[in-house]
Amino acid sequence: MKEKALEETSSSVFERAGELFAVLSTPIRLRIICALCVGEKNVSHLMDEIAVSQPSMSRHLNVLYRAGVVAKRRSGAQVFYRIAEDSVVLIRTAVCSQAQ
Repeated sequence: MKEKALEETSSSVFERAGELFAVLSTPIRLRIICALCVGEKNVSHLMDEIAVSQPSMSRHLNVLYRAGVVAKRRSGAQVFYRIAEDSVVLIRTAVCSQAQ
């Protein structure tokens, strides 16, 4: 029965899951996701919570954005980020609950 369910699962589902796990494979990106699960934040607020350099933060946010994990909006000179894909919150919850 399980084998049949596995066969019926589209390969695109596994490809997307693999992409998400690759994007979320760094501790800093997981910390960014955790911070954004609380709500939308700008880069300054994220840097206050996560001790990394501005170039490093920008690089990680860009990876998350290109992967469709986070969305962004501009307000004046500031850019605000938020979770774009609800499945990321579920993955984060599952990973963090197992890590404790």
